[in-house]
Amino acid sequence: MALAIGAPAYAWAAGGGSTEQAPHWVVAEVREVDRVQNRLVLSDGSEVWATDVRQLDQLTEGTKVKVRIETRGGRRFIYSVERLSP
Repeated sequence: MALAIGAPAYAWAAGGGSTEQAPHWVVAEVREVDRVQNRLVLSDGSEVWATDVRQLDQLTEGTKVKVRIETRGGRRFIYSVERLSP
């Protein structure tokens, strides 16, 4: 199994009530880039945390992005991110 650089390794929990969610794509505009906490706030108000600081490189407020998000322990993490053309 190949993983992207900076992507976390994970194990899927069995049973109900899990806060785990397989990676899924979201297209949104960046509302805020918080480089201290390695966090993005997207235009829908959701917060996502970078697993590698390089994921935030080249991102600024107003940038349209396609983000692949993985939810673990109730927190959303960036699995991968790409800038979209305006």
